[in-house]
Amino acid sequence: MSRFLEKWMIRTALVAVGLAGAACGDGGEAGADGADGAGCSITDNGDGTTSVVCGDAAAVVIKNGDKGDKGDAGDACSAKDNGDGTKTVTCGTTTVTLADGGPGAAGDSCTVKDNGDDTSTVTCGTTTVTLANGADGTGCEATDNGDGSSTIKCGGTELTIADGKPGETGPAGAAGAAGAAGAAGESADNFKITNFHGEEYLTSTGEFATAGKAFVTAMITSATADEAGKVTINFTVNGKDKDKTPVTDLKSISANIVKLVPGGENKPDYWVAYQTTVKTVANSKDYDWPAKDGDKALQASTDSKGKFTNNGDGTYTYEFLANLKEAKADGVAIAYDRKLTHRVSVMFGGHSGPTANAWFDFVPDGTAIKTRRDLIATATCKQCHGNEFHGHGGNRLDVAVCVTCHNPSTTDPESGHTVNMSTMIHKIHAGAELHSIAGKDGVVFDNPATEIDESADNGKYAIWGYKNTKHTWWKVGFPAVIENCTKCHQGDVKDLPQVDNWKKLPSIEACGACHDTVNFVTGDGHKGGKKADGTCSGCHAPEDIVEFHDWTKHDPRNIPEFVGTVTVSEPKNKKFFVAGEAPVVTVILKKDGVAIDHTTVVEGSAQGCKIDGCPEPDGKFATSNFFVHGPRAKRRPVLTTTARVQIVGTEEPYALADGATMTVTFDGGAELFSTDASGGDTIVAGTASIKLAKADFADITKATAAELAAALNKNGAFAARGIAWAEGKAIAVRNRNLFESAYWSIQLDSSPIANVAFKGDTSLHFMDVSTASNRLAKRTNPALEDPKVTRSKEKITYQLDPVDDLVPGTYIAAIEVGDLGRKGNDDYRTPTVAKLAFNVKSESTEKFVANNCNSCHQNSEGKGYVLDFARHNKIFSNDALDQCGACHDYMNRKPTGDWSGGKPISRRVHGIHNGSALNFPLQTVWYSNGDPIKGRHWDITLPQDVRNCEVCHTADGSSGSWKTNPNTLACRGCHDSTAAQAHFKQMTWDPTPASPYSGD
Repeated sequence: MSRFLEKWMIRTALVAVGLAGAACGDGGEAGADGADGAGCSITDNGDGTTSVVCGDAAAVVIKNGDKGDKGDAGDACSAKDNGDGTKTVTCGTTTVTLADGGPGAAGDSCTVKDNGDDTSTVTCGTTTVTLANGADGTGCEATDNGDGSSTIKCGGTELTIADGKPGETGPAGAAGAAGAAGAAGESADNFKITNFHGEEYLTSTGEFATAGKAFVTAMITSATADEAGKVTINFTVNGKDKDKTPVTDLKSISANIVKLVPGGENKPDYWVAYQTTVKTVANSKDYDWPAKDGDKALQASTDSKGKFTNNGDGTYTYEFLANLKEAKADGVAIAYDRKLTHRVSVMFGGHSGPTANAWFDFVPDGTAIKTRRDLIATATCKQCHGNEFHGHGGNRLDVAVCVTCHNPSTTDPESGHTVNMSTMIHKIHAGAELHSIAGKDGVVFDNPATEIDESADNGKYAIWGYKNTKHTWWKVGFPAVIENCTKCHQGDVKDLPQVDNWKKLPSIEACGACHDTVNFVTGDGHKGGKKADGTCSGCHAPEDIVEFHDWTKHDPRNIPEFVGTVTVSEPKNKKFFVAGEAPVVTVILKKDGVAIDHTTVVEGSAQGCKIDGCPEPDGKFATSNFFVHGPRAKRRPVLTTTARVQIVGTEEPYALADGATMTVTFDGGAELFSTDASGGDTIVAGTASIKLAKADFADITKATAAELAAALNKNGAFAARGIAWAEGKAIAVRNRNLFESAYWSIQLDSSPIANVAFKGDTSLHFMDVSTASNRLAKRTNPALEDPKVTRSKEKITYQLDPVDDLVPGTYIAAIEVGDLGRKGNDDYRTPTVAKLAFNVKSESTEKFVANNCNSCHQNSEGKGYVLDFARHNKIFSNDALDQCGACHDYMNRKPTGDWSGGKPISRRVHGIHNGSALNFPLQTVWYSNGDPIKGRHWDITLPQDVRNCEVCHTADGSSGSWKTNPNTLACRGCHDSTAAQAHFKQMTWDPTPASPYSGD
């Protein structure tokens, strides 16, 4: 279909939509004004109907409307004598000051009734008004003003009242014959992505909109606990606006207090709650928990019935109801030691009103704090969980507050499990990787292809908690590798003195939370046998613990063979490449810190590698892939041999003739829209017809490849879409790859030039490859050798094509290299990967579409989750898309529309992160050939609201295109219901239906 025809169809459709009122976008155009209608007359027929006659039209008889309901009573009025010859009449919020009038004769059309409640009712005709009784007056009179109102004078008080209305008439007659305006279309602003997604949306809807919930800032400024055990705290509450406006309407809070008890030698200190309650299990027959009726457990509690004082200026005071000297845990006294570190906390809001929490450490006897217990920064948790944790109604927002209840003082009675922070958090985050979860068969997820349920023998760590609701986490996969302790235990010891406890002070409780098949009492599963708490560090030195948890060194299959670097030649302006420049990429591989001899990089087959060891490399590379793609906004393969869509002809000379012709078809003949010098629409044709002139050749009957290439490039239509050159002594032509809406292709017709110079090749040439990779290794078949690769002892270089046809942006060169390679999912050596970004036609580095992978997937040292060690070694860093986008790009390879390579990354990534909510998970994430993890079905839940798009598309670091470029690829990753799919199909027009994943 030509682009002109497409444009006409779109405009025609828009006109049609405008006539009916647009479905979305700007309002439809107003209809034309109709001619002036003739005058109308209305006659009351006296029988409950009205006749309407307009011009020469027959009379229309309309039933009179029913009398309207009586309105609500108005506000009472009062009159005040001002003592200056005037009186002020007040009715509700309306006040009028009137000059006193003289006494008048009593009117005979009004009556006054004393209601016996200090009010009187005045009735004048059909008008009735009730007035507060005043002092005895001199009588009232009513005067008809002749303008639809009457004035009542009572003594010196005067009030004008509208006359009562006659009974209401029926509805108005039919409108004249004027043309009606077209219906207004719904504004496109109503459908902005940010109306339904993003942090601003999430904090302005739901409870934030209906219950006045608002995040504020609370800070405890002081706390005291006197000798008598009375606790008092002072705190401030301010808004999060730029002025930090004081919050003065806080009504109540919850608070608690704990003490930090020394753990003893080689044991961590621990918090003990002063306020506790005992929970007793009941109704066990209705639940599947392990406990039985009557089982009891101690739980930390809060204090909310003390003396709460609002000082009216954003400052508050709270005096605990609890007395620390009288504190007991299930009847056993809790020692009040004023020399220990104590922590108080306040919590408020959650579901409504101002919402915050705060904490404060102090020593009751007034001395300086000597011991602290701070292991984890709340900011670290928020990297994955966002601003609000799921538990407890939304007002527990700091880890330092969580531990005031989640300490050894609290146990879940239904399961018998402690909910001490160090145990509970480790178990939750370990999830499916807890040693006990998989059961005897070692399989966590049920494989639907087998008759047995592999998950039937699973252990299930569960707690029931609030309202007897069962919570399990056995499907959780920690996004940064569970051995990656420093993903959570990170930060400066100045702020977190115990941040290194995980390696310096190991304990049975913390370590046993993950290593939960070890029985330290009996010694089962423990090489050290029976051990008591406090003895762990005797065997497990800090460096040993670090080494044991460094998963990157344990599996030889997952350790790349080389360290690779990728660099690019310097642009002439030292900043970015411009038309006429062709970058050169350099690759250097090092092994054990020494560069290899790159002339030995030759093609070979995979040897693989087992978990217990690897064979000696044979020097023949199983993988030597090189990619160039971009721009970041819409990635496509560019500048390399594989990215070309080309035809290489026969070698010179060519016996051609004056006037010989050839027609070249680019991209199926698709035309390109462009603009001319004046800014108007123009098109670039999808075909070019060339006619040779002998003047362009020294001897046209013995034409050279260079002469023929120059003659083709001289043709304006050809040069607009293609390039010709001499590939050695052979003529070659290629597509300039300017078409954005479908696959790229080039095809010659049967013609004198094609028959002579191109061996009569009239087949369709397109990018028929799975991925647009290029081989750096020397090929075993010389005919397949990439002419743009140069290997020397020191390095490998790759000469890229000129950047003339690229749009401005940031482009990526990347490698994926390995000698041993992959024979199977369990028999492989992960490849060496490296990448480099360079700019074309723009000094500004293009922002990522998404840029925050490492917030969940890596620790502060850049170590974390790697996807698919066996094939790709995909490192989930903030610039992960620069690697993954090399294959998961937005360029279809085939004219059939079948996607031949990696599917576009946007839909897959969205689908995986919303896996547990998908209707068709395998289809949505494009795993039509089965689930890589049998039975899992991508049952993944993002640890915060999936609509918070800024988690991955950060406001300051990403392009923001998630807000401005909604598209079916990305949106279908989450919205995959049948209704959503129907909506996508109904509301979008695909100009290339044969290429459904082209991104257009």
